[in-house]
Amino acid sequence: MIIYILQTLAGIIAGGTSLSSTEQIEFSHPSNRKEEGGGPILNLYVYDIRESKQIQHSGRQVERKLTEAKQVESQRKQVTQSASLNWSPTWFDVSMLLTAWDRTALGEHYLLSQALGVLLRHRALKEEFLVPELRGYGNLNLTVAVEPQIEAGSLWSALTIALRPALYLMVTVPVVPQVSPVYLVWQRTIGVDNNFQPELELENASVHRNGSIESFTKRVVVAGIIKNAVTNLPMKEAKVEVIGTKESTTTNKEGLFYFEELRNGNYVLQINSPGYLPLQVNALVDGSSCTFKEISLNPA
Repeated sequence: MIIYILQTLAGIIAGGTSLSSTEQIEFSHPSNRKEEGGGPILNLYVYDIRESKQIQHSGRQVERKLTEAKQVESQRKQVTQSASLNWSPTWFDVSMLLTAWDRTALGEHYLLSQALGVLLRHRALKEEFLVPELRGYGNLNLTVAVEPQIEAGSLWSALTIALRPALYLMVTVPVVPQVSPVYLVWQRTIGVDNNFQPELELENASVHRNGSIESFTKRVVVAGIIKNAVTNLPMKEAKVEVIGTKESTTTNKEGLFYFEELRNGNYVLQINSPGYLPLQVNALVDGSSCTFKEISLNPA
């Protein structure tokens, strides 16, 4: 979210000022510019993020889908029901400090005046100017040169640099919780005739008196991939344990692993593989989506 709003503002400012490209806009801590010279530079620094009081989110929405597929060869009917949570966005105020750096004070003032003129034309960041990741929510509110969220003197003191001319910007942006590609719930109901074959194996299946089978696939709550930190290739047969439980598994040939039906809470995964340094990784189970972890192991 922060990266996307910085990309949007950098494109607008660089295109409307004497700067030749976005390469002349920096995003690091402004104190890094203390002893540096060079040509004109604008520094756009994020110093505060907090939930917006003006725009509030409306909560979560549940979407359910029902699909049906017939398998002729086994004369079975499979009905798949999935439920997933979609959350409306929570809006955050992102506060930024825009400062100009040049060889002379007049050069800095000129560049800052140019930036001010451009930003005043974009009090609302039109959707057409936004990077693709921020589109779909309409125009975004932008305030320029208002009082900063943090008292100005305290802000400059915390930055450990002398007070200098600056623009205080605030953009209100939407943040949507990550939606996992893994379904929250899978429920398969498989109906077969009375000629059910015992050798047919179905995990977690129960047989009813009428000969039908009902199978429930458990909810995947933590999944991930384990790679070699040097080659970036997937690692098979790496052992993954959930500390404090009896749950453990090993990665498949693609380096993937998953755990089902863990209660909500914070867990620690212990990863071991012969020839590699062991590693512990935190994993959150919150009931709203599947947590996916990408883990790299270093050779011993």
